[in-house]
Amino acid sequence: MSMDPKISKGTDAGDMPTNDAMITDDERWLDRPGSVDTVIRILVFLSVASVLADFTYEKHGHWGFQDWFGFDAAYGFVACVALVIAAKGLRVLLMRGEDYYD
Repeated sequence: MSMDPKISKGTDAGDMPTNDAMITDDERWLDRPGSVDTVIRILVFLSVASVLADFTYEKHGHWGFQDWFGFDAAYGFVACVALVIAAKGLRVLLMRGEDYYD
C-alpha cells in the first residue's frame, strides 16, 4: 500500500485519513447561518408549487374525493406523518438495551 503525500496520518487503520484539503466541521454549508432557513424556504416553495399544480390539469380520479383541490399533497403529507408515527412505534417494539451487544 503506497502512502499518498497529500494525506496526513490517521489515528487508526480503520479511520479515514485526514486530508488538509478536506472540509472541517466549522465549514459545512448547513452550519452557516441562514442555510437551514434557505432549505426550509425551498421546501415550502416546492410544496406550494405542487399544490398549485392542481390548477394546471384536469383530474380523473377513480373516486370523487381524488378530484378535490390539494388532495394529493394532503394525502402525501398524512402518509408521511403516519410513517413517522409507525416507525416510532416499531422502534419501541424492536429496541434493545444499551448493553445488548456487550
